[in-house]
Amino acid sequence: MKKFYLLILCFSLSLAGYAQTTISARVIDEKQKPMDYATVLLHQSADSVLVKTALTDANGKFSFPGIKAGQYSITISVLGYKKASFQVKAQASALNLPDIQLTLDATMLKEATVVARKSFLEQRGDKLVVNVSGSPIAAGATVFEVLQKVPGVIVSNDQITLVGKGAPIILIDGRASQYTDVSQVLKDMSSANIDRIEVIANPGAKYDAAGGSVINIILMRNANLGTNGNISLASGMSPYSRKTNSMLDRNFYRLSPGISLNHRAGKLNVYGGYNYLKRSYYDYSEFSRIIDVHNFVQQNYTPGEAESHNFRLGADLYADKKNTFGAIIRGFVRDGSESASNDTEQLLANNGQLVSSFNTSNNTQSNRNNVTGNLNWKHRFDSLGTDLNVDLDYSKFNINNSSLITNRLTNGSSYNNSQIIDNPIQFGVLKVDYSHPFNKNTTLEAGAKSSVATINNYLTYQRNGVTDNNRSTDFLYTENINAAYASIEHKMDKWDFKAGLRGEQTLATGKEKGQQVLNRNYWQLFPSLFITREVNSKLSTVLQYSRRVNRPSFQQQNPFIQYLDSLTYTRGNPLLRPETADQYKVSLNYQNQPFFSLSYNQKHDVIFDHAPRQEGNLTYTTSENLASFENFAAELNFPIQFGKKISGYGGNQFIYNHYKADYLGGRFDRGKWNWLAYWQVSYKPADTWNMEVSGYYMTRFLNEFLILNQRGGLNLAIQKSFMDKRARISLNAYDLLHSDQTNASIIYQEINTVFHQHFDSRNMRLTFSYSFGNQKLKAARNRSTGSEDEANRVKN
Repeated sequence: MKKFYLLILCFSLSLAGYAQTTISARVIDEKQKPMDYATVLLHQSADSVLVKTALTDANGKFSFPGIKAGQYSITISVLGYKKASFQVKAQASALNLPDIQLTLDATMLKEATVVARKSFLEQRGDKLVVNVSGSPIAAGATVFEVLQKVPGVIVSNDQITLVGKGAPIILIDGRASQYTDVSQVLKDMSSANIDRIEVIANPGAKYDAAGGSVINIILMRNANLGTNGNISLASGMSPYSRKTNSMLDRNFYRLSPGISLNHRAGKLNVYGGYNYLKRSYYDYSEFSRIIDVHNFVQQNYTPGEAESHNFRLGADLYADKKNTFGAIIRGFVRDGSESASNDTEQLLANNGQLVSSFNTSNNTQSNRNNVTGNLNWKHRFDSLGTDLNVDLDYSKFNINNSSLITNRLTNGSSYNNSQIIDNPIQFGVLKVDYSHPFNKNTTLEAGAKSSVATINNYLTYQRNGVTDNNRSTDFLYTENINAAYASIEHKMDKWDFKAGLRGEQTLATGKEKGQQVLNRNYWQLFPSLFITREVNSKLSTVLQYSRRVNRPSFQQQNPFIQYLDSLTYTRGNPLLRPETADQYKVSLNYQNQPFFSLSYNQKHDVIFDHAPRQEGNLTYTTSENLASFENFAAELNFPIQFGKKISGYGGNQFIYNHYKADYLGGRFDRGKWNWLAYWQVSYKPADTWNMEVSGYYMTRFLNEFLILNQRGGLNLAIQKSFMDKRARISLNAYDLLHSDQTNASIIYQEINTVFHQHFDSRNMRLTFSYSFGNQKLKAARNRSTGSEDEANRVKN
């Protein structure tokens, strides 16, 4: 009988060991309000093994069901609050703990203040972060003008390039800017709501393989609970002397109000924004082209006006702890007009004697609009970071341009030509991304993407009202890109390794007037590797490698001819092949800021965007796969600090470009070094005042066939904040010396051209901005939709 009782006792103790219970409690803040999305960790007390994790709900509650009886420790953490850690003993009955109150962490708040004054430049493992929020010089500027502040970014002839990388892919909040002409629309977009710019010189496998680099523009957006937003108003003018610029026949101005709003109540977050820009501008250029015994001298003056409306509206539904659903609609409407006047003189090259002259006027009306919709879903498998993101995009563009070209000869006669462009575009994208941390040191990322684009290009060319079928065209382009990628990151002691591989299939067809002129189907692989080594608490080294592709844009492959005047035109090339690039970089960072780096880039089948040709007296440019290209760059950056009131940075880049091409029956083999210097210095005489001076200088450099002379720019700004720093007023002066101008030449084979160009780069701006609502809320969810590449390739 004793053995029987002993057996019953052992069995009871065994059941007690496997009995399960529930631990639950509520987390509140210093005002006795429930705290949602607090992270709660449950560890075994004996060996600190993590048992379970949880997030508090909207009522501040959490629970751990199915817990074995025993001794445990619980840790609760929320950004800005002190951690709460304590021991509990779980028994057979449910354990309902009393409310757990978290207290504000004064140290964290001080750290947050430091972050608010973070350096203008921050170098992270795979990207350079440029913190433009609060910069006086950025106030009242367009995004296009702000990009000129970014080290290594070159803006020339309305084109944005990164040293050695070519044209970057422009993203906004991690997704495509969904604009047909990125440069043009960035000129129309206010920078009032920009938080920072990320320059990703060597993108990893997660990013589309297109483009030598990625520039990601991050907009400011606050939301957790309640309502907040920002309003701004900027106005400006461009001061030029009519005596030194006699061709300028008017004043130039800008006006740009804008508003952004966020509202969150419970599980629903709604946000939106609207910006309006009305501005006038000009472009002036001079060309001297020697053809045989003649010198054709042209002067082009193009004043214009534009009015644009940019809008976005989105909503996120936090359905539960694991699922978030979102929808975004965004777009723009832009109307513009330009009145170009071109004076051409035909001279004898040897003595400058006038042979003939004529005038060409080109009056253009343009309308562009776009609407893009996005549906997205994020599923969180656990609190450790295992996530699934699904995005579905659809975008539709309409581009309409009509130009009336009038040629007036010296004998008084004239004739009219006109060209009408109708360019409807639509594309859809499905994208899936998955992230899985195996542990705190190893994370796997994988995903897939498919995009389908259809572009119609109609051009009608008329001579004196009669359609010219030889110069009119109808080009239909379709493209399907399918991609899959995987990357893995592993941290070990002071090392951080990240390797990835992306595969992309491209299917493209093109028909001109019903006849197929393009049919492609090819696969490409794009490996990437990033290695970071922490030398000590302040120094770290980074090694980067990635393989990239630059596919021809939709318009580059469009064979239609677009006339600029009676002697010059451009045309597309449907036979273009994609160019590929291998990109290497090693860098040394000091306190997470770029200090010194060496990079090497090699391109194959390089696309020359403006390869020059001549047909008699006519000069035209087209896109061609012409060359191989090598680029070497050494970069040295340094902080500027004098006492507590003067701070900033300076930098230098030493760049070597080398092209090899067989073209026009000859061998183009040229290389050239150049030097780029840039700086920004801030002076804060008081807490509410800030003054900045910034600029750049670049020596002569080689870009394709062009030799471009030295250029530079100098900017000044002063900013005053008031109303508890919610309001700011800024006065800015851009390109004070009006030195941001292009002077270039092309001398190769029979091509002998020299040109000069300047535009509305010098301007004064006055900007007022005011932030309202709760500005201390947690940042809202930034979506990265699927259309990260296609829209950037829709150029006009």
